Amino acid sequence: MIKEYKVEIKHPRFNDEFFGFKKIEQYFLDILKKKKISNAYIFNGIKGIGKATFAYRLARCILNKNNNLNSIDSLYVSKENNIFKNIMNLSHPDINIIEPEDENKKINIEKLKSLDKITYGTSLESDYKIIIIDSLDNFSTKKSFSCLLKLLEDCPINCIFFLISHSLFKVPDTIKSRCQKIYFNPIPENTLRKWFENSEIIDKKNLDILINLSNGSLGRALEVINNNESFDIYSGAKKIINNFKNISKEEIDNFFSLFNNNLLLEDFLLIIQINIIQNIKKLIIKKNDIEKSVIDVYISLFFEINKKISNFRLYDLDSLQTLNTIRYIFIKHSENLNK
Repeated sequence: MIKEYKVEIKHPRFNDEFFGFKKIEQYFLDILKKKKISNAYIFNGIKGIGKATFAYRLARCILNKNNNLNSIDSLYVSKENNIFKNIMNLSHPDINIIEPEDENKKINIEKLKSLDKITYGTSLESDYKIIIIDSLDNFSTKKSFSCLLKLLEDCPINCIFFLISHSLFKVPDTIKSRCQKIYFNPIPENTLRKWFENSEIIDKKNLDILINLSNGSLGRALEVINNNESFDIYSGAKKIINNFKNISKEEIDNFFSLFNNNLLLEDFLLIIQINIIQNIKKLIIKKNDIEKSVIDVYISLFFEINKKISNFRLYDLDSLQTLNTIRYIFIKHSENLNK
């Protein structure tokens, strides 16, 4: 299905390339030239889209004293530059990074409290101090947001916060109101397609599936390539959705049993939703009364899944319990089609 080797997915601070967001880069070039950089930004968008990569790219440019910010035409800093090397090695004195030790852990309040002295400290090698928090989604408690709010309220003029967010609705309004919000929208399909056609890391026959599964995120697409199960789940979901009217409870159960610890629940459900949308589009083209009743069932199924995903995110619900609830929703909608 894909080439034998796996794609290396680097930590964002190791990336010297940035893909797909020229307007955002130009926006920051303009404000740097005008010396109108703000103290705090929230970079919001789906996971893997390049928010943290851009934060490091921007930080390197700002901290590079060799740059004349009044006349720069690119945020790019070479890997050979000491600024790049020092940030990559976590040894630059004017940048501080707050992130969980691994993806499933939370950022506790003690890490944020440690920023207090750093925020008010003097920059040592550049004109600014930069703090990157990746991500706000990993905050452990509401007290963590209160701690961050105090830091933002008292932030000195030479300190800049870059805050990464995958789910802006989880961020309190008090935080959002004190930050400039930069939205990283999904990368257009044709742009992603061109990138993968040039990279030759996936067979062309599977490119359409990959583009669908990427959800407009290059990072997510690379994760899909490294996890063959996503392709199998896509095929299983397609079979279930295409034959929804005639599918048995046992077949639905078998499909949902494909979910395992190697997958995020949201990714598993996204694959289902992608197939539902594709089927709705096909049925709309047919334009007859019989198909309309089927479309209504698909739309209802889609939005019920969406609601469960929102509750899962908002209340940190159990993955297996949420999955089991959605399995029952599937069975109910399938039975409704057969009435």
